[in-house]
Amino acid sequence: MRNIIKGILYDFGGTLYDYYPSNSVIWSRIAKRLGADISPNDPRIWKGMQKQSIEATRRAKPFSSLSREDIHILNLHVLDAMSIDGEGTRDIISEEFEKRGHGYRINPESKKTLERIHSMGLKIGLLSNCPSEFGKPRRLTMKEDGILHYFSKILLSGEVGYAKPEKEIFKIALNSLGLQDASKVMHVGDFLLDDVIGAQNAGLIPVLYDPLGFHPSEKVITIQKLSEIFQYLM
Repeated sequence: MRNIIKGILYDFGGTLYDYYPSNSVIWSRIAKRLGADISPNDPRIWKGMQKQSIEATRRAKPFSSLSREDIHILNLHVLDAMSIDGEGTRDIISEEFEKRGHGYRINPESKKTLERIHSMGLKIGLLSNCPSEFGKPRRLTMKEDGILHYFSKILLSGEVGYAKPEKEIFKIALNSLGLQDASKVMHVGDFLLDDVIGAQNAGLIPVLYDPLGFHPSEKVITIQKLSEIFQYLM
């Protein structure tokens, strides 16, 4: 496939960068506040987040467009998996996730993966649903982590006026990279609706980054490590 693929678009949060602290750590903290001692590695948390992800995709709306009530309903899947009563928990959940803010830590595999892809002569772009005010901090973070120079273009939804899964943002990304044939471009991301279905509908090759194995039955290229992408480029 190496002679076919001309470029790769990457998602930011949940793909090149891990949420920090992780969602499982935050759910463990929430459980503790609600009287349950549950480790961040407890499979019940992962099972609940899997249900949450599947349901979010079924609703066919970008996560950013969901109402507060929609998000709370999705959160109840995680509480239910932990056998915690969800009544009166909305504010506690909001408080714990707001404490994290937009904290990220680079995925340990990101730099080596990007370096190798860049050495292969493929164009690399970043495509992220992100408010414009986070553009400068994210670019600075990427520069400090030594990966900014691998990207030919960085596109954030808040700066271009469209958001994944809309076709328009993928088309803008392709044009900005000088890649007219969408079928020769991959998009790698962790969210089924925005990253996989969105890329698929725009004619790109979707690659689902699913490190916890939430979606084993999806009929698309699925990787659990960023470095696994190379088996589809050789």
